[in-house]
Amino acid sequence: MCKILIYFLIFSVSSFALTLDQVRADLKKNSISGDSIEINVRTSVSTAGSKQSVSVFFVQKGKNKIYSEINTSFLNQRSIVNGSRMKIIDLNTNKFQIIPYNGEPLNVASYTNFNPLASGEWGGPKFVSENLYSIKGDKGTLFYNSKKKRIEKMETEEKDKFVLTDFSYDVENNLKTMTVHVSAQGVETTIVTEILKLRHSRDFPDKLFEF
Repeated sequence: MCKILIYFLIFSVSSFALTLDQVRADLKKNSISGDSIEINVRTSVSTAGSKQSVSVFFVQKGKNKIYSEINTSFLNQRSIVNGSRMKIIDLNTNKFQIIPYNGEPLNVASYTNFNPLASGEWGGPKFVSENLYSIKGDKGTLFYNSKKKRIEKMETEEKDKFVLTDFSYDVENNLKTMTVHVSAQGVETTIVTEILKLRHSRDFPDKLFEF
């Protein structure tokens, strides 16, 4: 009877054990298609005695239409992609140029589908406490909340460099803030990325892609 109970407990635990494939699938469910997004992002970089910020507004509708604006202390620029051409406008002078577009994706779109597990080598989830699991890989260690189905933080450690990334979410479980703490050779840097808007781009006017 005791052996039967032990086997039953082992089977029960293994049946409900979290797998890497389950985590990958859950993260994919929470993403918005990268070719149908409207997103507004603000990033601030702070070091000792210095702070810089950049704001980016980005819209993509389908594979061939992109609208973006970037604003920093030294750059105020709009870019419009329609098909195989890109129009770049200096918003300070209204001067523009039209150049060929090679189809290269823009990095801002990665915030709609943040999934480090999509590439690289990763081990299986290890139970930490309650709903928290750690997953180690060649890119570092991330901590996954199995109940809320999201990444809570990620740690990366290299020679003379340690990086801790914390994630916060809105009530709909969309990524809201990503705070990166970097410690390298005695220098501390903090990078805060705020996602001010994130939604499907279906309502964005098509006329704004024209030029």
